[in-house]
Amino acid sequence: MTCVGVILPALFMALGQLPHLHPLWLATVGGGIVGFSLLMPIYAWSLGDVRWLCGAYALVNLVGLATWPLAWMGPAKAEHAPWLWMCLGVAAVCAAMATTVAVGFGYTIVAALVFGGVRMTRSGGDLDALEAMQDVLTLLVLPTALLLLIQFFANAVEELDATTVDSQRVEVDRAIDRALNQQRTVLDAIIHDRVMTTLVAAVQTDQPRGEVAALARTALDAVTEAGATPDLGQSLTPHQLARLIEDMVESVCPQAQVSVDPGSAGFLISAAVASVLGQATREAALNVTRHAEAENVTIEVSARIDRGDQQVRVVVRDDGKGFDPGDLPENRFGIRVSMTERMSNIGGTVDIDSRVGAGTVVSLLWIGRDQRPTDRVSRRRASEALQSVLRVELFLFLVWLVVGIQVLVGLLQAQATGADPPVLSALALALVATAIAVRRAGERRISNVEAGLVVLCLTALSYLMNQVVQNTPMAGYGTWHSSVIMVLLITVLVRGRRALAWLGLAIFLVQAAAWTYRNQLGPDVFIDVAFGPLLWLVLATLVLRGVRSIGEQLVRVRSASLQNTQAMAESFSRLVLREVWLTELRGQIGPLLQSLADPTHQLSADERDACRVLEGRLRDALRAGNLVSQGVSDAIQAARGRGVEVVLVDNRGSKLPEAVRRTTLRQLEQLVRSSTSGRIVARTAPEGYAEAVTILQVDAERNLTTIDESGTVTVRKT
Repeated sequence: MTCVGVILPALFMALGQLPHLHPLWLATVGGGIVGFSLLMPIYAWSLGDVRWLCGAYALVNLVGLATWPLAWMGPAKAEHAPWLWMCLGVAAVCAAMATTVAVGFGYTIVAALVFGGVRMTRSGGDLDALEAMQDVLTLLVLPTALLLLIQFFANAVEELDATTVDSQRVEVDRAIDRALNQQRTVLDAIIHDRVMTTLVAAVQTDQPRGEVAALARTALDAVTEAGATPDLGQSLTPHQLARLIEDMVESVCPQAQVSVDPGSAGFLISAAVASVLGQATREAALNVTRHAEAENVTIEVSARIDRGDQQVRVVVRDDGKGFDPGDLPENRFGIRVSMTERMSNIGGTVDIDSRVGAGTVVSLLWIGRDQRPTDRVSRRRASEALQSVLRVELFLFLVWLVVGIQVLVGLLQAQATGADPPVLSALALALVATAIAVRRAGERRISNVEAGLVVLCLTALSYLMNQVVQNTPMAGYGTWHSSVIMVLLITVLVRGRRALAWLGLAIFLVQAAAWTYRNQLGPDVFIDVAFGPLLWLVLATLVLRGVRSIGEQLVRVRSASLQNTQAMAESFSRLVLREVWLTELRGQIGPLLQSLADPTHQLSADERDACRVLEGRLRDALRAGNLVSQGVSDAIQAARGRGVEVVLVDNRGSKLPEAVRRTTLRQLEQLVRSSTSGRIVARTAPEGYAEAVTILQVDAERNLTTIDESGTVTVRKT
């Protein structure tokens, strides 16, 4: 619409020049400018791609400017600048839209230099070099100002997009942690009140068998009820899938490190698919623990869109002893059932690459339909965040660049006319108005008093310049101040005082109209002076409106995503409860509780011992979750059978950092397995302590193992 709006004043300026221009040039260049201008809003209205039209508009303007001297017919010298100059600023913005902002800057420089050269020809007014340079500077600064403004806000939005994605992920993780804590409380209550009560009753020989069976049935019902309402409707992001996998493999392979490819696409993975991927990954990690003897285990999650299909890949990699896949029996249960058949049921595949002595790589791949969400999920408090990433120094550079160039033009004009005192006063007013306009720019909004002072200075500046140029032969070049007024009014607009900015423009237009009428300069001079500030203030208003619209949209998305985040966290926590915690609990207690639930079954001494051991394992898990894994529990059970006293105390209050937890579990398991007598006390410290974990081993001598917050292990005798 701006291109269409430029046509009318350009046509008015061209009326006196049309008889001197070649008809073929007019049909090609003039017709091209008008045609492309009219097509752009039509394409934009139909949501078509206007970039090629923008590029064509910019190209035809530049070609028309370069060929202007060739198109000029007759010996007459042009009285005014080529009418194309009114389109060149908009053409520079179009060049940036069609390509990049850098290309737009380059276009501006080339167009300004070509325009300066044309102005020194007969067809351009036959100006001297000084006057042509003034035209070059004036034409250069207007589109440069807007391009810098556009780049300024575009960079801010991009930075906002990058930073708020991370903040959203943090919020999702926090919501998941809260939901997991709630589910963990439910599970701990079942274990403590139902399961452990049943096991303790079974150990007591004087407990009636019927009452033990009733307790066992109640415990089984509680476990079944906790996992009986799976919510498979809420999908997961790739990052949440990675977290689910991390929770599922942690107990069977504590040293595994889970990561997500940072380039993973932002689509959603159904909970059913995520569940199978997690189960298959857990089986692969369990095989590493059982057979690989690996020091390092990594699990990589990646997600891509390929030809409209989702591709989710989970790669489990270890540096263990490896094996020859051809030697595995076809009916190997873990690989055939837990991995291959599960993946096959959801349309996925399993690929195993291993060599003896070279480790193993298990790749799980699922391909499905594209289910990307229609809206990008949430950004952090749109309006405040957008303001926080705006670079004030770039804004100040923009303002001083424009004012500085126009001050240079004003000094050149003063030198040419000899009207030094009034022009110098006007220059001083320009600098004062600039200083007020950019004062405390980091606060974003300017006060009404400051904005009013800027408008007052600009009014006085315009009055002085109108007095200077009313009787000089360089009337057209005394209008350098119009660009200063333009950029300072834009500054007032950007800093939140739209009404005063438009009031200042209205005053300037009235002054310009009175000046041209009083000096009988004609409407073409008025358009020459007034068109720039009016056009660029309108464009700046549209840019700011677009930015404000983005902010409002982000706020709406943010509000909606908060509800989605909470629902997703609750769904995820239920998935973890069902697929991780309850699955592990059933594996530990299921067979034993089934036997206890049968009132006709008589418990043997071995079964009572099994109840006693299992109750101890569950008690350890409840009291010291940071110090327990499947391997550690097995080692503790065996050590207690050898007469070693093992005590676990968890004072952390939160989860240990992953590096510290992996190191702790490895050190604790090694100490417990190597002990044949004595006592081992493992204790976590509250957050903030230098030593996160201490392990005291009392045997023939006393050894204290400490692990700090970075995972560094120190062993000393006490």
